[in-house]
Amino acid sequence: MDAINRIEIVRSQLEALGRIIEDPAIKKAGQDLNQKFIDLEMNLIELRLTGAQDGTRFGSKLVSKFGFLANGLASGDFKPTNQQVEVQKVLEERLGDAVSRLDGLIGKDLAAFNEMLRGKNVPNILAKAPAP
Repeated sequence: MDAINRIEIVRSQLEALGRIIEDPAIKKAGQDLNQKFIDLEMNLIELRLTGAQDGTRFGSKLVSKFGFLANGLASGDFKPTNQQVEVQKVLEERLGDAVSRLDGLIGKDLAAFNEMLRGKNVPNILAKAPAP
């Protein structure tokens, strides 16, 4: 999923920057921004999973719900039920909301953070992987 990849790209850069930067203002702003990305990512996938039984400890997140729906549709010989179609619409709406939040984080919060970095002559955080 592209949204998860974009979040992980930004988060990895923020965490790397936090390990090497000494400026306390940048470090704090980077941690705060990283937490916003973590909160968004936690709506999409469960980041606390460590083993087989964690699925029973934590509720399913959006990506898991799509997978469950897809498995149910793939195993049937008939067209999707009205309930399955309705669940798909609800999940697509939630995904659209998450992507909008991500775009807002990148467009506003990350842009402001990058402006702070430019002021301190520190390289920017990229929101997507560079082309090969």
